Amino acid sequence: MFDEVNSNWIRTTKDMLEVVTAYKATHLPGALGRLVKMDDSLDKIQKSLDEYLETKRQAFPRFYFLSNDDLLEILGQARDPIAVQPHVRKCFEAVKSLEMKDVGKGAAKQLEAVGLNSPEKEFVPLMSNVVCAGAVEAWLLAVETAMVSTLLNLLYRCYGDMKKTKREKWIREWAGQMTLTSGQIAWTTECTKALNALSEGHKSAMRQAKKKQVSTLTKLCDMVRGNLGKLDRKKTVAIVTVEVHSRDVIDRMIKQGCASVNDFEWLLQLRFYWEDGGSQRCIIRQTNTQHLYGYEYLGNPGRLIVTPLTDRCYTTLTTALHLNRGGLPQGPAGTGKTETVKDLSKNLAKQCIVFNCSDGLDYKSLGRMFSGLAQTGAWSCFDEFNRI
Repeated sequence: MFDEVNSNWIRTTKDMLEVVTAYKATHLPGALGRLVKMDDSLDKIQKSLDEYLETKRQAFPRFYFLSNDDLLEILGQARDPIAVQPHVRKCFEAVKSLEMKDVGKGAAKQLEAVGLNSPEKEFVPLMSNVVCAGAVEAWLLAVETAMVSTLLNLLYRCYGDMKKTKREKWIREWAGQMTLTSGQIAWTTECTKALNALSEGHKSAMRQAKKKQVSTLTKLCDMVRGNLGKLDRKKTVAIVTVEVHSRDVIDRMIKQGCASVNDFEWLLQLRFYWEDGGSQRCIIRQTNTQHLYGYEYLGNPGRLIVTPLTDRCYTTLTTALHLNRGGLPQGPAGTGKTETVKDLSKNLAKQCIVFNCSDGLDYKSLGRMFSGLAQTGAWSCFDEFNRI
């Protein structure tokens, strides 16, 4: 069909060129019929192409966040995993490229993905290597599965190693995302112990927890002042940002006289719990809501300084999620609405796609985006939504 359209187009434009005059060229016998037929054929080709791309997107839902042009480029280079590398960043939150190695010899030679590289040059080895052969959507889906199982395993081991290893060595040895989350689980555990001790009559329990928190912060500050590498410095600064907020929360609870795990000031916080037993998973609770940790690899981005307003935004957004609704932060430009949503997604380890709505946006592309969000469980921040 495409060859027919192509030959008809060449023939028609050639005839028009020979006539020279614009009026005569547009009134050639049979030209209008041919052009209408070509237009219909192109519509059918476009529809068939959309149906084909839809099958690929259903196989690997993260393709919904790519444009048709990007997806066609990936599918056109499906036999060469190295050529797919530039598009990996568009499919995952913080995977700049996949670390690949050659396995096998001769005709059986193929590439395997052995780890994830972040934009900050952090490397996380995968627990099980993924063979990059066959349909591109199939092996990318296998990479996603391997990423989730690797981060689950790393978080479990990192949290276990936290009490045994010196803080400086521990931060260097583990991925930044794991150290941050482990620190938040440890802080939640300490505060829960202190609040339970207070309810049993140990009046100084919370002050002791604060003393411990301040001591941790002092060690981290000494590390920042020391001779750290670029990556370790980024990790430590992000941990300091989060731990300072944790110290402020303990301060606030002491001032308000919190004495139970059911006090509202404690329930208001983002609390991280590690569930042992059969499930072995990280759960984040806030007020009466509960969310599973997403295990999306985040690399080492900077973390937002949490103000009381940020806290209130988090509470509202997590409650909206619990009720299966969306959130709409409002305020003047440049006040951090998008950054707040992105930072909450980092806390929950979810992929967050920031999407700037232009007035040229149609219902089909918006529907495609929603379809991807529903199938991947990712979040999207629709900036300038009122333009639609």
